[in-house]
Amino acid sequence: MNYLIREANIEDAENVIEYIKIVSDETDFLISDSSERKFTVKKEKEFLQNIQSSILEKMFLCEIKNKTENKIIGICSIEGVNKIRIKHRVDLAITVLKNYWGNKIGEKLIDYTIDYCKSNSIKKIELTVRIDNERALKLYKKFGFEIEGEIKKFIYLDGNYYNCYFMGLLL
Repeated sequence: MNYLIREANIEDAENVIEYIKIVSDETDFLISDSSERKFTVKKEKEFLQNIQSSILEKMFLCEIKNKTENKIIGICSIEGVNKIRIKHRVDLAITVLKNYWGNKIGEKLIDYTIDYCKSNSIKKIELTVRIDNERALKLYKKFGFEIEGEIKKFIYLDGNYYNCYFMGLLL
């Protein structure tokens, strides 16, 4: 599989919106489905423009490129707060299109993101994950993320509450 991982830029706005709409409906492990996503191309372009100069906020795309396809198949993003006491930490979010699960796309995106964080003096990556998302938990633990706590009733879906783990990776 021929793919490229790179930082998102303003020209990616429409493709990012389309990707997020698709991936949001492929699993219920995300915090919302496509019906709650209120993206516009203008807002997405503004967002992507704003993060270009940020160290603590980035979006990394995994694109497949071959004779028949040229599309985003995974996104990993980080978001931090530029306050002196906490600017050493970022939150990580990652998604991969379901058709590409099992192809190590998530691993490649996390590895790329960890390298970026290390080279930019970010000392900790944090994330939340539903406790029943075994595939994601296995992936995060493979990279050394540790469970730091459990958040009760974090997600409400179809009449049920789900707990999430708060995980962290010290760099």
